[in-house]
Amino acid sequence: MLRRPQSTETTWVKAIVLGLAIVALLLVLLAWIPSYYTYWWTARDLSAQKYVQDVVHWIPGFKHHTIQPYTSTRVRDAISMGYQTTVLAVVLAAAYIHGERKRRRLGQRGADDVKGYLPGK
Repeated sequence: MLRRPQSTETTWVKAIVLGLAIVALLLVLLAWIPSYYTYWWTARDLSAQKYVQDVVHWIPGFKHHTIQPYTSTRVRDAISMGYQTTVLAVVLAAAYIHGERKRRRLGQRGADDVKGYLPGK
């Protein structure tokens, strides 16, 4: 698929198979891994709370600060959502870059070139 001539397009079959593979990969990256991580953290919640407390004690001014039990859950959720947001942003950026390179390679015009055809412009 990567060695085809530049003037040809992807076939429907290849596009559907590639799309299904991408969806399966995104299901694993955006659903299964964060869910597994959540259950893993919950199973080790007491040791996680102790670890977060140790990290907080290293911050200047928080030497004698005691975290609340729910703070561990907030930290877990923040890590999970940060991971999911990063993966989604990388996928969206890759799709945009791939589309722009393909558009330029095939010599197609972008959306900015259509302004002359709109009424009132």
